[in-house]
Amino acid sequence: MNSTKWNWILLTILATQFKLTSTADTQCCEVRQQLEEIHSLVDQLLESVTSNCPEEEGITLCHITSSDWRRVAYINMTDPEAECPSGLNEISNSNTGQRACGRSVDTECSPVIFPVNTTYSHVCGIARGYQYGAMEGFQGLTGKTIDHTYVDGPSITRGSPRQHLWTLVVGATEYLTYTQACPRDQDPFTFNFVNDFVGDYFYCETGFATSTSYVTVWSDPLWDGAGCVADTAHSCDRHGWFHREIEPTQDDIEVRWCSDQPRSNEDVYTDLLEIWVL
Repeated sequence: MNSTKWNWILLTILATQFKLTSTADTQCCEVRQQLEEIHSLVDQLLESVTSNCPEEEGITLCHITSSDWRRVAYINMTDPEAECPSGLNEISNSNTGQRACGRSVDTECSPVIFPVNTTYSHVCGIARGYQYGAMEGFQGLTGKTIDHTYVDGPSITRGSPRQHLWTLVVGATEYLTYTQACPRDQDPFTFNFVNDFVGDYFYCETGFATSTSYVTVWSDPLWDGAGCVADTAHSCDRHGWFHREIEPTQDDIEVRWCSDQPRSNEDVYTDLLEIWVL
């Protein structure tokens, strides 16, 4: 519809409304007629608006296309105006301008709860992180419950009591093949340190190739499958968006940034996090 037609409809509605409200001796039948005119004009306007609006086709996440996807968690520290959620500390690289969010406590987890307020049965998410120091995957944490620091890295759960959704693990180095490393398909022994409630619902990656040091590896982000130099690195095959299908629920989602050592020894920082539900 051209602008002249739009203006005509709007002006006619306004004029009719003015006539209706400004005539003190208007009879009932005249009031009804004027209301019918307004109703007809509004119908025309709504029809035109609807015909000019593109059909909402939805978005595709985790191979599911729907207009009902809802983003419930979002961190994007590449936005200069963004701030870390309450309970997390901001870490920055003065040379590159990179910023990320990490723990505010030592030897345990810093939690952030993201309200959901809708029923969902699919969870789809992605995160990008950076390793500081000697993160050690699941080492020494076997047998810990979901409420403890069971991993070096972020833990994603829902509800209370907590139910596991996904774990983002940070291993020590790529070439290390012992308990501090990411679990490897080629070495079933390393999977012995993965807690049963985690199962196969995790990603693991490291920023260091051969040895760790007390620096943040800003140049090699975690859980993106890039920058892998070891041919057997499990992380190169498992990365990107994660997906869980569960029984319908309205549980809030909790993300905990975890490590069993002080922040001066090891930590994980996150600059991007998205979690969607359907």
